[in-house]
Amino acid sequence: MHFNNILKNTTAFEKLGLFLWLLAFVLIFAKVVLEPGIHSVVDNYLLGGQRWADRVTLYSGPGGFIYTPLFALLFTPFLHISEAMTDLIWRLFIIILYLYALTCLINMVNNRSPGTLGKWLGMMSIIAVPIAFSGFRNGQVNVILTSVMVLVICQIAEKRWNSAALLLALVMSLKPTFIVFFLLTTTLFRPLWFRVPPLMLLFLSLPMLFGGWQYGWQQYINFVDMAQSAMYHGVHSKNFACLFNVFQVFGLFISDHWQYLIKVILAGITWLLCWFAIRQFDIKTALIYLLTLASCYHLMFNPRSVNTDYIILGTVLALWFTCANHLWQNKYLALGVGLISLCVLEAFDLSRWLVPGSTSWVNPLMALTFTIMVVWQLFNKRQLVGWTEQSVYAPQGNTQHGE
Repeated sequence: MHFNNILKNTTAFEKLGLFLWLLAFVLIFAKVVLEPGIHSVVDNYLLGGQRWADRVTLYSGPGGFIYTPLFALLFTPFLHISEAMTDLIWRLFIIILYLYALTCLINMVNNRSPGTLGKWLGMMSIIAVPIAFSGFRNGQVNVILTSVMVLVICQIAEKRWNSAALLLALVMSLKPTFIVFFLLTTTLFRPLWFRVPPLMLLFLSLPMLFGGWQYGWQQYINFVDMAQSAMYHGVHSKNFACLFNVFQVFGLFISDHWQYLIKVILAGITWLLCWFAIRQFDIKTALIYLLTLASCYHLMFNPRSVNTDYIILGTVLALWFTCANHLWQNKYLALGVGLISLCVLEAFDLSRWLVPGSTSWVNPLMALTFTIMVVWQLFNKRQLVGWTEQSVYAPQGNTQHGE
């Protein structure tokens, strides 16, 4: 698409959002060239690939390489190029993938309305890019996880079940914390029931196929031990950005048993809310609610959540902020989402300023606040898609799903 067409009808505010993409590319490129390896987790991915190539144990505790054996296997090709080049290629890949996912999401929500891509992307980028920047800078896998979540709901909306199942199985085989979104989609949509399991088995068997049965299987056993250790460390630390750790910051520890029970109950409620959305709305609107609720639950109850993981929340915040402005002209909802987004962006400093010595308690509270806001919109039958171009920009009084 021609650049002038993308900028057509965009406001100065929206042009600023588009400019943030250019700025992100320039800053990431400059950082990789001038400070290779600094603020990067790519060295951990290379560590896993190198250990795989050397046929030694992949894991050394809850730090360092913490992904599945399949991830280590798939990262071995990068061992044949320099670390600096790997840093650059990896970052460009995750940024471009995230940008592509956002454009797919926009086209799904606004029904590919002509001349609106620039407006929507510019508005979303005002929130999405600043929150995602630390993930871009560090080269985090959660940028890919977020992008895949978005791409999967777009594919489900178009009934592209095979590609949706392929992405679900692949990412679940690489990063098991993907399980919240994975379980919601695979249980709620019947066409995925018999597509995902064989693909999962295929992907999980690759380490045994390429590394030998004994070595590959042992690494899966080691992975489970490492994951249990990492989860235990997350539960009993105040440094992670999950909801239960907020209580620890203020002197109240919730036992492992009660944490597990609460998470199971709320997981069931989340599933029911998504089921209700599927029954209540058109499929696209229901998928947006599913994406939002899955993102919030994942961040609030993953004991290893950190502030930079909140790119996942930033994506859905950006979408709701843009819908509030362009679909409903609801300035109060836009203001509320905007304030939550600002708190997420400044969560590290706010946490430390309000409670000295802490860094991670503001973000889960923002996720909780946003969850309550979204559930309120759900029960008030707030519809996100299915609008015509005329109704998108119609006066507030003409909207069918008002405030």
